[in-house]
Amino acid sequence: MLIRTNAWELRKLGEVVEFFSGLTYSPQNVIHDAGVLVLRSSNIRDGEIVDADNVYVEPTVAISRKIRNGDIIVVVRNGSRGLIGKHAKVKKNLGNAVIGAFMAGIRAKRSDFINATLDTQKFNLEINRNLGATINQITNKNFKNMCFYIPSDIEQQKIGSFFKHLDELITLHQRIEKISS
Repeated sequence: MLIRTNAWELRKLGEVVEFFSGLTYSPQNVIHDAGVLVLRSSNIRDGEIVDADNVYVEPTVAISRKIRNGDIIVVVRNGSRGLIGKHAKVKKNLGNAVIGAFMAGIRAKRSDFINATLDTQKFNLEINRNLGATINQITNKNFKNMCFYIPSDIEQQKIGSFFKHLDELITLHQRIEKISS
């Protein structure tokens, strides 16, 4: 699908990013010591990756794709409908970490731009339009078929950098407010 408006094109998300799935594991695979970190919805707060209710699995079980700096992780299935679409960009090397089965990973050339796109009202509308009727989820097929206007590569870089800078400023001010309180 290709619709042009000036330099922006209406594109399916699956045409401009690479998706990867999370790890399915059983409670018997969970360990409490040095294992492979499995990021889940509880590890995303305010668009950031946080240490919260961490789960580690045996390295031999962690056969899914490892998370890289710049990847975006998105909640695609959850008991709470409001958590669908919650996402965060990975901003540092997390070692051998993977995502859990109820998550989707996105790898993009311009991840700052894609992450900013997922912060828009348009993404929220797409989620509501594509949510399952009985199960709170976005299927991979529906996620890949979500359409967004995408600018040229250089514009993506500039827009992504702008929003990344804004996010950093907001985070800095939040830290200052916590220290001041």
